[in-house]
Amino acid sequence: MPTGPTRPTVSSVVDQLIGLVDLDVAVDLAREDPATAVALHFEPLRVIALPDFGHLGNTCSTDGFYEAELDPDRPTIIFDEAVNPARARFTIVHELGHHLFATVGAHLLDDLDLVGRSAAGAGLAEERACHEFSGRILISDQLIAEVIGDQTQLLPAHLVELRARTTASWDAIAVRCVNWVSARTAVVYIRTLGIVGSSVSAPRLASPWWPRGSNVQPGGPLARALERDHVAAKETYRAGLAFAEQLFCDTLRVNDGLAVCVLGDRPSNGRFDILEPAEPAWKDRDEFCAWDGDERDHDWCDRCSGRLCRTCQRCGCEQPLSSPNCAGCGLPAPRNPGFEFCRTCILDGR
Repeated sequence: MPTGPTRPTVSSVVDQLIGLVDLDVAVDLAREDPATAVALHFEPLRVIALPDFGHLGNTCSTDGFYEAELDPDRPTIIFDEAVNPARARFTIVHELGHHLFATVGAHLLDDLDLVGRSAAGAGLAEERACHEFSGRILISDQLIAEVIGDQTQLLPAHLVELRARTTASWDAIAVRCVNWVSARTAVVYIRTLGIVGSSVSAPRLASPWWPRGSNVQPGGPLARALERDHVAAKETYRAGLAFAEQLFCDTLRVNDGLAVCVLGDRPSNGRFDILEPAEPAWKDRDEFCAWDGDERDHDWCDRCSGRLCRTCQRCGCEQPLSSPNCAGCGLPAPRNPGFEFCRTCILDGR
């Protein structure tokens, strides 16, 4: 029975993108100074390091961005001079991916549109593709096979070994690893107690992004990752955000300022255990706005995953000190911010 064409994936797009890079060029990008390798092999593309990168308002998911609009004849990769060499290498190769999509790989953009299903989704798909492209250039399949092999379970020790055997950044290693194993996996780096330093997640998770700087679940293994190691402890991925889910977590301290943490849907110690649904951040919140009493049924808040009020656009992140009920009729009826009486009572002259 004939079948239709296979729908493209991020990985299938990256396969084709890597095919556009000669093997000796890929070796130079992985082993030599990446800025020099780009200048040598991708003329007229240039690479510039900026000492005051933060004020540029970068929207890319790395410490840099690709600029081709100001001077189309001289496209530029700009990256943060303050980051360590491994992160700079990952950033430069990631941004090179954007350059390839804009030039010799422009025909692959149609596939990214199919993957993303919308303009915004296509942009996210391109970010994921450039992440995977950078990881696969910097860490070969042969080395991954030596370290992880055919294991379906990723461990923090795998990432630590790859870090010791390559020039790749921690993020690049995480990208390669979560896409190598078949389990639904996320890697989280903790550099400050209770805060996500960076995160890389497999697209098989409900949401493959956990923003840098997010708070972790208080008292969980991630919150204590810099104090002690954990094995197969339950943890909430994307705690307090939309698409939160419970996973098993292993953590390993590399030094006083870094813990490597792996979250997955299977316990690494082989025990039988069942994960429980993560509590949504908006559970137990009122259906009516505490500010004006109108229904909260409009759009969603990215911070608390709760619904927004149809009138004032507030969610449940903040609550007013006064009662949400009208001081006249006592009902949670719509009120203007700062008013004690609902609109109906005011119209009735109460």
